[in-house]
This record gives sequence, C-alpha cells and structure tokens, in this order.
Amino acid sequence: MIDGIKQKLLDISQPCPERDRVFVLKYLGTNKEYLNIPAPARDKIISKVIVETSDLPPEKIIEILDELFSSGIYDYINFAGKFLSKNKTIRNFISLDQLESWIAQTKGWAECDSICQSMFGGVEVLDRWKEWARAIKEFSSSDNIQIRRASLVLQTRPAREVTDLNFRRLAFITIEKLMDERDILITKAISWLLRDLSIKNKTEVRKFLKTNQSVLPAIAYRETMKKIETGKK
Repeated sequence: MIDGIKQKLLDISQPCPERDRVFVLKYLGTNKEYLNIPAPARDKIISKVIVETSDLPPEKIIEILDELFSSGIYDYINFAGKFLSKNKTIRNFISLDQLESWIAQTKGWAECDSICQSMFGGVEVLDRWKEWARAIKEFSSSDNIQIRRASLVLQTRPAREVTDLNFRRLAFITIEKLMDERDILITKAISWLLRDLSIKNKTEVRKFLKTNQSVLPAIAYRETMKKIETGKK
C-alpha cells in the first residue's frame, strides 16, 4: 500500500526548475526533497486512498502515516497531513503523543502546519479535553520549536468553532507562555491563534491585547487588532 501511494505521488509530480525549487524550499522553511505536486491532483489521490484503506485496521493505517511523516520528502509529509485532516475516523485513533512524534520530525512552518492546521475540530477537542489540555501544555514547553509552534497552530481551528471557557483559557495560557519568543515560527502562530480566537471571542481578545501589548510580538498585536476592527487579516 505505502509503495503504491508513493508511486501515485511520483506519477503526478511536475518538473520544477532548480531556481524555483530553491525558492519554494526557502519559503516552506525545509531542506527536504520537493516533488512539486499540484494540490488538486494530490487531493484526488487522498480521496481514493481513504476509500482503499477503509477496511484496514487503524494500526495499519497509522503505520502508513508513520512512514510518510518520517520521509525525507516534503510532499509525502504534506500528503499524510492532508489525509489525516480529511479522515476523522482515523484521527479518533491518533494519540497526541503519536502526533508529537510526527511533529518532532518536521522542519519549518509548512511541514508543521501540514500536520497541525485544521487537524482537530472543536467538538473533537472537547471530547478529548483532558488529553488535549495536557498535550498542549507539554507541547508549549518543548525544547523543539516545531512542537512549540504546534501548541499554537493545533488550537486555531477549534478557536474558530467553539466558545468554551476552558478552551479560551488554554489558548491564552499558551500564548502567554510563548509571547516572549521572537522567532517568526512562533510570532506568526501567535498572531494566527489570536485572530482565529477573536472570531467568537472579540471582547476577550481585545482585552488580552490591551493588557499584553508591551510584551506581545508586534506583528501579533497589529494583525489581531486589524482583524478585530475590520474583520480582515
């Protein structure tokens, strides 16, 4: 199965001039191999693989994901993340400890976000709240900046979907822990989480911004205030 998936992705890869490849890899923040796979073609394969793997035991699918996430090829990591984001059934079997092991192998924002962005919805988070809260707190204290970024990005989709008090508190606690950092991997993620949190919690976010303006990354304060005042990024 795994060899078949890799071959399908290789078959839809597009030629990419070396100058363009260097530019893309710099933008993505990774040094892994890049196959230049069009997103629409990738998504068609994901839909087919979801059907083809529907009868496999969850542990077998996790083995497939583990090999893809451990790959030295960016596009395989991206494929696995998108597959997981579209397959709620399998997400139910993914522990956050397992997720951490995958994130730890990533490099740059794009690989991290392939695993974290839009992964768990608000209802899923609340259903697994104890595990979720523990993991987010541990992730935010990690020595690995990829995992610290994940502690923020994992909360962006739920922030748009739920108004739960415990979730909002966890989001603010995570931001407070990381807001002294000035690496763009963290500052942009803080801005992202605050902007998404403001969609359903505008008053609370505005108050948080005013209280912490002097210590928040300037980009996070500026972008979030713009989002609150104009509704635009």
